[in-house]
Amino acid sequence: MAPALTALPAKLPPQPSPPPPPPNSTSPRYSKPLAAHPALSSSHPSDLSALLAAAARAGDLRLGRALHRRILRGDLLDRDAVVANSLLTLYSRCGAVAAARNMFDGMRGLRDIVSWTAMASCLARNGAERESLRLLGEMLESGLLPNAYTLCAAAHACFSHELYRLAGGVVLGLVHKIGFWGTDVSVGSAMIDMLARNGDLASARQVFDELIEKTIVVWTLLISRYVQAECAEEAVELFLDFLEDGFEPDSHVGLVKQGKEYFRSMQRDHGLIPRMEHHACMVDLLARSGLVEEALEFINEMPLKADALVWKTLLGACRTHDHIEIGETAAKNVIELEPRDPAPYVLLSNLYVDAGLWDEVARIRSAMRDRNLNKETGLSWMEVENTTHEFRAGDTSHPRAQDIYAKLDTLIRKIKGMGYAPDTSIVLHDMSDELKEQYLLQHSEKIAVAFGLITTSAPKPIRIFKNLRVCADCHSAIKYMSKATRREIVLRDSNRFHRMKDGKCSCGEYW
Repeated sequence: MAPALTALPAKLPPQPSPPPPPPNSTSPRYSKPLAAHPALSSSHPSDLSALLAAAARAGDLRLGRALHRRILRGDLLDRDAVVANSLLTLYSRCGAVAAARNMFDGMRGLRDIVSWTAMASCLARNGAERESLRLLGEMLESGLLPNAYTLCAAAHACFSHELYRLAGGVVLGLVHKIGFWGTDVSVGSAMIDMLARNGDLASARQVFDELIEKTIVVWTLLISRYVQAECAEEAVELFLDFLEDGFEPDSHVGLVKQGKEYFRSMQRDHGLIPRMEHHACMVDLLARSGLVEEALEFINEMPLKADALVWKTLLGACRTHDHIEIGETAAKNVIELEPRDPAPYVLLSNLYVDAGLWDEVARIRSAMRDRNLNKETGLSWMEVENTTHEFRAGDTSHPRAQDIYAKLDTLIRKIKGMGYAPDTSIVLHDMSDELKEQYLLQHSEKIAVAFGLITTSAPKPIRIFKNLRVCADCHSAIKYMSKATRREIVLRDSNRFHRMKDGKCSCGEYW
């Protein structure tokens, strides 16, 4: 693969030296606090490397040159790779291409992956993408394999259609060969951007879909590339998937604004009539962001008659944000549309439980009995070696029940020591707190997690499915379990995916 890169003709434009600082410059490039740092007088390699790193972050080229002179006096460049790489990185980040190239050319005995990557990044960022790719080809021929940063630099270098056509396939091949495909979010983002900028949105979407972890940056990147390509429907559909996958509460304000713009853009700019699922997406976005009243107003102004899914979405949010009155309105509409569905009764009952309105809870349960509506039995299941194992609350029918409950007991003791406290308030049965706790600890999803722990090993995630919405106590317990066992636990309930890792859940506490 290296010859495909080294065969590219060189084209390195001359780089002008940076202009001298104006007399009273306040640019961070000429940072007085750094220049006055007492470590500037030190000749110790670790001090010099730290100062060079700080100067690089500040873009302080003048300080960098002063440090370079001190380093030359100490004869460190020929024997300390860390110092040499730090200086090379500083010139790279400051856009001093000629100085960076001189540094790099003089490091023949010290070059490592950091050196090659810094130089390639410098060239790619400063209009010398072709030369950057040639340099990476030389690196491969020298026997070094690229790391994540190198691959990101290579993707950035494939900016033009010509270079993408010549080298894009090589870069993608390296990602596959080295094992970064789907496993590294920074490399994935760089590949998505490279492909999308060059018009291959289908391949960009494939890279996105195969990423094990998706950050908000990756989601936003692909959505924005769809918008730029005037693929409005794909952008909205992906945004809907984004909401389903979960996001952090701190990002709500920006996402609401962005979501509204995508929704308006469908019809205004692209002549697409929003369907019911697009309206449901907007209700979900508004409601989960705490804008429950605005979500109700949006429903009332819809040109379509809201279906049960839209009202259920609003009802679920009412429990999260403690809106009883709007929750009652939503439940009434679901019952009118789907009178045989027990879900609105259960959701409204849970809303009353959270508010401590026990008389209302009793009224709801009585109404369910009168209408002969039974809550669906909760089931959790997982697949191990092509066999599906199913569990119910308190289930002892599994052949390994003894091992499962022994593991579960050990796990519960461990997470209690970490701060987990069973939430007995969600148990509606009239029984002692001790019995309520025992009832909670035998929920089907907890049993399934224990089974997963004794039948699978790290780093493989434990994947569980549940036919109902996971209860708040199980959600809390499984987050603790993920931290206690250092295992990723993926739970797909009736509402969404929950990816639990290190004590945190992808849903952002909204489900």
